[in-house]
Amino acid sequence: MVLKMTEFFALLKDNSFIGLGQAGHALIGGRPLGIRLLCFLLILALALTLIPVQAASAQTKASQTVTLNFVGDILLASRIQDLIDAEGPMAPWIGVKDLLQSADFTIGNLECAVGTTGSPMPDKQWTFRASPETLQGLKDAGVDVVSLANNHTLDFGVEGLLETIENVKNYGVIPIGAGPDEASARHPVILEKHGIRIALFATSMVIPVWEWAAEGDRPGLAVDYSMWNHNIVTGIEAVRPHVDYIVVYLHWGEERTTEPEDWVLRMEKVLRDAGADIIIGSHPHVLRGLRFDGKSLTAFSLGNFIFTTRPDCPACQIGAILSITLSKTAIEEVVIHPTEIVWGKTFVMEDQAKLDALATLDLLSGPFDTDITSSGQVLERIFPDVLDHWARVNVNKLARLGIVTGFEDGRFLPDKPVTRAEFATTLARVIAGKLELDNTDVPLFGPDEFTLCAPGHWAYTYLTYLAGMSILPAHDPEWIPDEFCPRAEVCTLLWKAAVRHNAANDMDKNGNGGTGEDAEDGAVTTGITDRLWSQFRNELESLDPESQTAVMWCISESLLMGYDDGTLRLDNPVTRAEAATIIRRFMNRQNNVP
Repeated sequence: MVLKMTEFFALLKDNSFIGLGQAGHALIGGRPLGIRLLCFLLILALALTLIPVQAASAQTKASQTVTLNFVGDILLASRIQDLIDAEGPMAPWIGVKDLLQSADFTIGNLECAVGTTGSPMPDKQWTFRASPETLQGLKDAGVDVVSLANNHTLDFGVEGLLETIENVKNYGVIPIGAGPDEASARHPVILEKHGIRIALFATSMVIPVWEWAAEGDRPGLAVDYSMWNHNIVTGIEAVRPHVDYIVVYLHWGEERTTEPEDWVLRMEKVLRDAGADIIIGSHPHVLRGLRFDGKSLTAFSLGNFIFTTRPDCPACQIGAILSITLSKTAIEEVVIHPTEIVWGKTFVMEDQAKLDALATLDLLSGPFDTDITSSGQVLERIFPDVLDHWARVNVNKLARLGIVTGFEDGRFLPDKPVTRAEFATTLARVIAGKLELDNTDVPLFGPDEFTLCAPGHWAYTYLTYLAGMSILPAHDPEWIPDEFCPRAEVCTLLWKAAVRHNAANDMDKNGNGGTGEDAEDGAVTTGITDRLWSQFRNELESLDPESQTAVMWCISESLLMGYDDGTLRLDNPVTRAEAATIIRRFMNRQNNVP
């Protein structure tokens, strides 16, 4: 059908990615090649500008995230078809459906034709076709999008591919990476939730014959290569200004090998340079390592997910669910859950089997400066000595922003006490919103007006910055910058910074120099004061009134935590790990979370 422009706009207004796909297909269908390509660009531009985005407050946006689940190869034919015929469509999925359904969107690679039409490709060793009813389990398990850009969806010819596309749609799942012509095969899917917009592309680098590639009006798959990548790069560059994240799902690599080939690494670089944030690989049928630098992520292969059992290849039975949590501005968390296929049924691995699989993934990811923890967290390797440390997430996040740094030997030394100058510098960077301060950021002090440290001290600019805001004193002979910073003093600095921050906000709102009720932030209600005083009286009595208030405020705001024995140990120095964690909590409280 040929869609009128007014009808196209109406489909866009429904704000659903399904409506977007329907609009694109209807507008492109039935037109000459040149018009089709022009329409494709028009669809992309209009879809990215006309779909409404729900408004949210700044505070709400800071806490809103989207979770994506990615899985590897999904085969519904052959012995999986036999299992479904015997036990129902959910039989292969029963052990993983809860985890899949917990995400906002789940994406995988459908490695077979689905339908009843077409003829098997002559001389092809493996041809797979499943009945349409098998898709019910895929849908009910929580899969939202499937890539069809692989070396099996055309096993039963063009007729089988086109039926597969329609069957997938009929079951409420979005197909991507294949289509009745090149423009539709290359069209991205736009996923959106909480105002976070994600463009998802799919393409294959593995096809048996070139005729499988969609070209002009010819039906087929999106196909790209590391040295022939104009189409995928152009698509990424076109969508980049209009979305928060770009995901590319690729079919690449040699089967049953764990090390990415040079041509795979070249393609990865091409896609990252073009603007891809997340790259997901399939086809090797075994797990490969991951590359995560805190900003972009590549999973070189997630292995087999729903697939036939191959006793001759134990590694082919191991796959994974890759869960990625995204905020508006950052990849907040990456966790990988190893899975195992047991006679056609897939289960999330547990106990020692899980630990062994994660250890293997960690070994495979090491060459890419990425660490996999025993809990499945995927972490960029910034400091080798924080991999298994309780504060690793906070340390890595602040290091990624440049707020904390390591030592010359590459270590962070998380359990080393932090000095007063180090903690003050970290706090100053957070308050100022910049890593390096210069003379324009700080008040001019005369030779005798600031005596905490000499002008040649490395932290002089940061300390004078805080002194100018009355967070630090300008004079205090007992305040030595290179001494360790006690827990009570950390509380006082944070309390003063919070009071000043909210007083400044109040002045902006009321124009009265910060005399509105927001300027009272930093006070502790009477009930909380009485409870904390009763609980920690022996430690609080030795402090001056200002420090007492600061400590109780930090406890009430969950910035400072006590020890297992019920003490605060306020004279103890704060470690570098504790300082990073407290600063992250403070940033969260101030809605300044990276």
